[in-house]
Amino acid sequence: MDRDADISQVKDPSNGYYFMILQYVDNDLRNYLKENFKNLQFLDKFRMAEEIAQGLWFLHTKNIVHGDLNSKNILVYNKQIKIIDFGMSKQINEVSTPLCSEIKGMPAYMDPRCFKDLKYDKKSDIFSLGVILWEISSVLNEFRETPAENTPLQYIKLYKKCWDKDPSIRPEMSLIIKTLNELKNSSIFNL
Repeated sequence: MDRDADISQVKDPSNGYYFMILQYVDNDLRNYLKENFKNLQFLDKFRMAEEIAQGLWFLHTKNIVHGDLNSKNILVYNKQIKIIDFGMSKQINEVSTPLCSEIKGMPAYMDPRCFKDLKYDKKSDIFSLGVILWEISSVLNEFRETPAENTPLQYIKLYKKCWDKDPSIRPEMSLIIKTLNELKNSSIFNL
């Protein structure tokens, strides 16, 4: 979707559902990382992380929460990132049942508040993003709390803040993007 497109242009006026038309892509982020992890430099990882954050930021500027952000719902095509599966997405100002009561996603990516008080908001998407940021840098590790060797400390601090149990500690999307951009630019000079 064009980043400058008006999100209402893809809403079906007859039933209020949103539509997206994407090209066929057969590799999700999880499989892409498993197949290519050893060949990826931190520059590649930071670029992918920043593209995911930019896509999520775009949704949030339209007051939309994704609701099911995980590495199986992110596709990689020609090294470009595409966020998919908007079945759980909701516009924040829509009147509906709490999003968490409808979620049947992957628990490892879900904001713990969903299990406790059924709250899901932009900060919940940021929690999911934090898990994805860890996965991009550490896909070969089995435990989320264990950073992969040689992962820059600034990146580790970023994803740990994103998945903090206290939503008020989770950074805003603008800070996440700024940090990822800085990491990407600094890794260019370290090649």
